[in-house]
Amino acid sequence: MQKMTEAPVGKKLKIENLNFIINTFIVVQQSKGKMYELLLVMKNNPNLRIEIQGHLCCMPVDRLDLSTQRAKAINNFLVANGINGERITFKGFGSTQPIYSLPEKDEAQRSANRRVEILIVAN
Repeated sequence: MQKMTEAPVGKKLKIENLNFIINTFIVVQQSKGKMYELLLVMKNNPNLRIEIQGHLCCMPVDRLDLSTQRAKAINNFLVANGINGERITFKGFGSTQPIYSLPEKDEAQRSANRRVEILIVAN
């Protein structure tokens, strides 16, 4: 993960390899470390304010609101581990901001579209 303290306000940082169980907002075991990295960054930078942005692949309509639920799951993890909720907002974008246009051509493109980004609001 890029150093958030060095990132300018308005910059978006993608959390690589933060994956969820398909069609859920449950983080896969192998990705838990990424959440702890973000937690550590937030604890070490008390002025940092972020927006967690969830994105999906594959589906033109986010019927289950999974993108928001996934962003909220990360928000809840941070708050449960001592981060003041006033420093965090979260938002789901469904598949409205794809990196690759829908329908994606392969799993690599689907994986790129299925992401969580952190928008630096203040630091």
